[in-house]
Amino acid sequence: MKKLYQFIPGVLLALGSTSCSDFLEAYSQDMVIPSTVTDLDEVLLGSVYIPSQEIGVGPSGMRSCGFFNILDDDVNTGLGDPNGDNTSNVNGWRNCLSSIYGYFAWQLDVGTNYNSTSVASDVATWSDLYARINYVNVILDEITQLPHETEDDQAAYLRVQGEAHFLRGWFYFVLANLYGDAYAPATAAQKLCVPLKLTPYVEHDKDKPTQFQRATVKEVYDQIVADLLIAEDYLTQSPQKADHRLYRASLDAVELLLSRVYLYMQDYAQAELKAEAVMESDYVRLAPLSALSSTAPFLTNTNPELIFSQGSNNLAPTGIFTGMAGDFCVTRELRDLYDENDRRGDCFFGISSNDSISLAYKYQRGTLRSRVSDVFTLRMAEAYLNKAEACAMSGKDAEALEALNALRANRIDGYADVSCSGEELVNEIRTERRKELCFEGHRWFDLRRYAVCEKYPYKRSILHVFNAIGDNTPYLYTEYFRLLPDDPAYTFSLPTSVLEFDKVPMENNPREDRPPLDGSSTPTE
Repeated sequence: MKKLYQFIPGVLLALGSTSCSDFLEAYSQDMVIPSTVTDLDEVLLGSVYIPSQEIGVGPSGMRSCGFFNILDDDVNTGLGDPNGDNTSNVNGWRNCLSSIYGYFAWQLDVGTNYNSTSVASDVATWSDLYARINYVNVILDEITQLPHETEDDQAAYLRVQGEAHFLRGWFYFVLANLYGDAYAPATAAQKLCVPLKLTPYVEHDKDKPTQFQRATVKEVYDQIVADLLIAEDYLTQSPQKADHRLYRASLDAVELLLSRVYLYMQDYAQAELKAEAVMESDYVRLAPLSALSSTAPFLTNTNPELIFSQGSNNLAPTGIFTGMAGDFCVTRELRDLYDENDRRGDCFFGISSNDSISLAYKYQRGTLRSRVSDVFTLRMAEAYLNKAEACAMSGKDAEALEALNALRANRIDGYADVSCSGEELVNEIRTERRKELCFEGHRWFDLRRYAVCEKYPYKRSILHVFNAIGDNTPYLYTEYFRLLPDDPAYTFSLPTSVLEFDKVPMENNPREDRPPLDGSSTPTE
């Protein structure tokens, strides 16, 4: 019965309402018992990697990780022309923006819609990532028991071990940065994060009122690093490490994610070391200036600096980030960071009505749509930025400037190297990171970690403007929501069904009701 029970913990932890008998009845009829390492490779591809699929409507709280790029200070909603006809996108507005109002407006119940007539489930991301983690746990439990003496089996064994550990590390990294506090070295051992589940077996004690315990931020990050270092070891040994595929994890992918994790932990020496390893890769390179075109999307699977991608793109569907009434738009603050010689400005963005800015071109151009995720993507530019930041934080200004200037020279026409130091240099690097990696799932997490940076902390207030439209009505009303520095809403509450699973729920994160700001005049940050 062991194998029949292996999938239950992730399902129970994520959904809370599925009984063991229901699960066995539903799944035991077609359970496949793996007999070769290749079988486990198929499980990895089919159940652990996040599939890429065409999305008809954009960001969604009902889809795993579908809301990452609408939380931060780079996005707002477009008013359009109050005197014009903006009714053509009513259905898109209802299906997309209205449904993730709770995320965009940092609500206590993130599933609530704009007029509080319904509350959708808030468990999609938690459920999906823990289910994938559970499959990893099954794979890692089974793989050592399967034969792998032949050359082909040994190669598959090394690859599956490496990729499985990499994916589990990344999934826990995402969960930690949604449901746990940002990593602050002084408090990481005390702050609560998410439960760590590393075995495939049910661990249920009917006499315990609370079945699942939250690990600390430090414990979760230690596990993330451990998984990634194990992945690095296996993929270094793998004879397939030269077989670089965008949609499968590689040694470069592991080292870049390690660099990011160490940067979040403020371990700058290790962050620099891993970033340099990626920059020296034989398989990927920084996209040149010529890659920033006004006729083709920038982030496609032909971009030479892409290292890894998994999952769909929530921003590519037509009519979602147009900047028009009822759609998302890019903030003027972000757009103004790009000067006229910076090719990224015209390559990433377009201009729509009422001076609202569209994210027109980073992922799509006309009928050309990207097959690159807006959340789970790794590319060479991040390695340059990670190295620059790690060096600047370590007082190695010359090395930081070398990486920063190299990136900018491949983005800005007629670029002349800059020279600065200390906090000014760190701010330059943070701004460059915002410009380069916008709408790739970084900014929200970056704002969280900047706030707890020991050397150069940075905190800010964010203002989100919500413009509502209606049936055959170009404009209904505008609401304003402000997220203050150190606001509890930088960390999500645990999903309701997860809390309801136990007789005595796990301790939840503090998060408050957030009504719109008072008054009719436009507030400032």
